[in-house]
Amino acid sequence: MTPLILRPEPQASELARLLRQAGHQPHVCPLLQIVPGRDLPALQGLLRSHDLLIAISAHAVEQANLWLQQQAESWPRIPTFAVGSATAASWLACHIDAITPIDARSEGLLALPELMTVQGRRVLILRGDGGREFLAEQLRLRGAEVHYGECYRRQWPEFDGPALCTQWRTVGVDSVIISSGEILRRLLQLIPDQDRHWLDSLQIIVPSHRVATLVAEAGLPAAHVAQGATHAAMVAALGKRN
Repeated sequence: MTPLILRPEPQASELARLLRQAGHQPHVCPLLQIVPGRDLPALQGLLRSHDLLIAISAHAVEQANLWLQQQAESWPRIPTFAVGSATAASWLACHIDAITPIDARSEGLLALPELMTVQGRRVLILRGDGGREFLAEQLRLRGAEVHYGECYRRQWPEFDGPALCTQWRTVGVDSVIISSGEILRRLLQLIPDQDRHWLDSLQIIVPSHRVATLVAEAGLPAAHVAQGATHAAMVAALGKRN
């Protein structure tokens, strides 16, 4: 297969490498760039003043870890949580075994026994710019003091949508990996009306039922839900071709 990879670098190229090993011919076209977030200079102080740590994306962990390495600092040994498997894998790369729910959403985190009783606890949520407020709101209702650490920002490069579609069709793209709702929205913005039928013909791979619901709400064919957002899960969803 020739899957279209839209996620940011360096994850896009690493996924492409694994897909080639599995016999696919991926086409890489990141629609999103990840750059350091505004709270990284204050990260060391934030980590010292909190006693629970939650990351809601792999990007947050990776950018924060890079910053700490540059400052010759290490992660505190406090209870640490990941929203899903990809974020947990990023924590593991930092030698931290994070607590991770089966349900890879804020709702799954909130159902964990370790987060049921947080009265008086200081919780730091590592994330990007913007995002859902649900997790913080619910933890505050449970009596926690919650703060955010913005570890990365999203940048959206300018593209010529019709030219991109022509390129994708020329290389024979027959499937697309949509890793988040924001990438789905950007993809839909770029696809011209006359190429929408081509998009409808692609096999769509997503990391979660939440993103699959967004795909359905956009009027696209039903997406195949991978077993998480890790590279291995995406490769498994497409299957081996060699």
